[in-house]
Amino acid sequence: MAPTREMSLETKERIVKLLEEGNPSRMVAKDVGCSQSAVSKIWTKYKQHGMVVKAKRTGRPRKTSKRQDKQLKAICLENRKSTTKQMKHKWEEVGVNVCDRTVRNRLKEMGFQYRKAKRKPALTPKHKRTRLQWAKERQSWTVDDWMKVVFSDESRICIGQGDDSFVCHPGFRSAVLPVACTVCCTIKIMINLTWVYSVCLTTPQHTVS
Repeated sequence: MAPTREMSLETKERIVKLLEEGNPSRMVAKDVGCSQSAVSKIWTKYKQHGMVVKAKRTGRPRKTSKRQDKQLKAICLENRKSTTKQMKHKWEEVGVNVCDRTVRNRLKEMGFQYRKAKRKPALTPKHKRTRLQWAKERQSWTVDDWMKVVFSDESRICIGQGDDSFVCHPGFRSAVLPVACTVCCTIKIMINLTWVYSVCLTTPQHTVS
């Protein structure tokens, strides 16, 4: 059954006034445009409490206690890369049976939010030494030297690499966000774009490995 529209305070006060003047409930209901039973309920509440203002409701009981919320916080901090569903399953292990939305609501209440981790290549010490050596060897190059170089750029689509989202507290600054190292994937599609000075050569290459 769909919820009924709440009667305005002005209408309730008018009903009480008409009834106090001695008008029958049927006539009052017709005058204000509501059912006779609604008029009777308002009149009964007025005689019991002396007012027609709606009493404050307690609302729906909270699904979790403060202790259980602390358990969720510990689960979240244990692995900040956990998804809402993973946290829900962990929470169920300690006896808390809630839906995914409740988990998100509790995390939001505690000030947590999902942020994207910074990305950087997973460089080994050898990679770093090689790159530094390459840069030192070319630090004195002229524009003519660089015009002889063939430049390329690429875009890679990976399958099998995990998400880089982390759950972070508002106290975290972007400068101290976790860093997700990029590694080789089991399956990848590579698209390359190569060009030289004054001539653009588009050579898409698709490789699956």
